[in-house]
Amino acid sequence: MGVGFRHGRAWVRLPGLLALAAVATLAALAAPAEAGWTPGLEAAAGGTLAISGVPDDGGWSLALSPMWPLEDRFSFGATFFADDMGAEFGRLRDPNDGTDLGAVELGHTFVLGAAWRLDREWGSLLTWMPYVSSTWGYYHVTDDRRGRVQGRVGSTGFSLGAGVRRAVTDRHAVGASIRYHRLLNDRIGRYVGWAVDWSFR
Repeated sequence: MGVGFRHGRAWVRLPGLLALAAVATLAALAAPAEAGWTPGLEAAAGGTLAISGVPDDGGWSLALSPMWPLEDRFSFGATFFADDMGAEFGRLRDPNDGTDLGAVELGHTFVLGAAWRLDREWGSLLTWMPYVSSTWGYYHVTDDRRGRVQGRVGSTGFSLGAGVRRAVTDRHAVGASIRYHRLLNDRIGRYVGWAVDWSFR
């Protein structure tokens, strides 16, 4: 059974990458360590900024990425993310005399998505490991007003990012990253995400 959401009068199916990424992730996590195919895992938490759409004041950003090591410093996997674009506010006024009753939220927008991800590490810089990253996947944009959905739209898109990592144990590392997102849909258009990262290998 497919997964879809309302877009105008038609149902739009989420791309097959969502199902494939989920199945691949679960299979890899369930694989025994001796099989040599167990992925690392990266969790990221931060915020969004430089949004080209409206609202544009930004908000939180979360991501979880299972990554499989490849040769020559490359790693490949999937990323599942949630990014908040922020909210629009207006003034609530008394309909009788126009008295300002305070601020009220006019609308809020957030993005949920999944994408394929490819990373490339470079030589270490002191105790830090710089890397670059790219993704290609699906963005599900939702507009709501105080919790009630006002509209939804789907878009493919890509991101380009860079970051640094520093090992804190043999298998754990911490770091920071920044990522530029470009949706092939003008509802959001483009935005930037920043994050503090934790990874396990």
